[in-house]
Amino acid sequence: MLTRIPKEVYAERIARIQEHLRQKAISGLLVTNTYNIFYTTGLFHFPNERPVALFVPAAGESILFVPVMELQEAKHQTIFQDIRDYFEYPGVVHPIDWMVGSIKQTYPKLSQVSIDGGSRELFHRVRELFAPTSLSVNPLIHEMRLTKDAHEVELLRAAGQYSDYIVKRGTEVAAPGMSELEMLQTISGDTLNKMIEDLGDVVYVPGGPAGGLVPSGLRTAMPHALPSAKRMEKGETLILSCGANVGGYRAECERTCFIGDVSAEQAKVLEVMATAQQMAIEAMRPGNKCSDIDAIALDYIRKAGYGQYLLHRTGHGKGLEEHEAPWIEVGDHTVLRPGMVLSSEPGIYIEGFSGFRHSDTIIVTDDEPLVVTQFPKSLDQLIINV
Repeated sequence: MLTRIPKEVYAERIARIQEHLRQKAISGLLVTNTYNIFYTTGLFHFPNERPVALFVPAAGESILFVPVMELQEAKHQTIFQDIRDYFEYPGVVHPIDWMVGSIKQTYPKLSQVSIDGGSRELFHRVRELFAPTSLSVNPLIHEMRLTKDAHEVELLRAAGQYSDYIVKRGTEVAAPGMSELEMLQTISGDTLNKMIEDLGDVVYVPGGPAGGLVPSGLRTAMPHALPSAKRMEKGETLILSCGANVGGYRAECERTCFIGDVSAEQAKVLEVMATAQQMAIEAMRPGNKCSDIDAIALDYIRKAGYGQYLLHRTGHGKGLEEHEAPWIEVGDHTVLRPGMVLSSEPGIYIEGFSGFRHSDTIIVTDDEPLVVTQFPKSLDQLIINV
């Protein structure tokens, strides 16, 4: 089973970037976004104040800049021959100042340079350092990440299987008297152990290989309620909002469950949410717009009388980041293409009663949407026996 992107794919990605730069008459691209670094280099690391950057020239050898603590890993995991390191942050010379100076020494005839984004402060700093060479923001890598290749799809499908597994373990271990934190620790650990046994090579990324949010009771009405010491009780709703990553690529599976008993009102709201979620999934086809999919799902919930309990959009892109473009939201008019990977997760949140949300990870194909998370959603399979 594939456990990470093959090194030759990174060489192909760099070649695509260089071809784009030549076509646009851009001398080079400075990559600073952490997830763009993951995408272009395969150097998975813990992002912090110490910058990691990659300079891709239109022609010539790329330069990877790392703090010295990442040098050994960079030499082992990446394809780059020119890896330059600095000792510490902030340094006598700021790392960004040192990087740009190093680039200008190696490539003294730069006419126009791009950066992949970042803060206003970073942009102004880099622009001043490159002056008189002009600097522009170039979204190329973000655009490349919108559609996944065959290797990425394989990793996401595997991540979907482990996302299903962690939800399954949640339904098996949840019980009255158990705290949310205790359950999360158990199911995350069980899933990680399975991944180690199955895969051998587990890429650790920010957020860990497997985990999630597991609110219970009234806390389910908060979409991103962090795990707490609250203990579950019979008759409560439990949202298993879980996911896993394989090779750095993240899938998610979320299910609204019920501990022991389910009331008629809980079942009624669940049905509305689940229908809206399935309507969104079925609309995730090439040519459809993200904005239209969001309207389909949320308008259904509004017409069912629960509009006042909507707190977020229908979904978002999946890949190296937990949340990434495109956004299944009325303000995003992106047209879906094969290879895009999305979540479908409209929710209903009734304060003082309960929240309701399922989520699946979906790959847009030339034909039917490919749902990579398959944990059951029928009501009888969502009731946890106690």
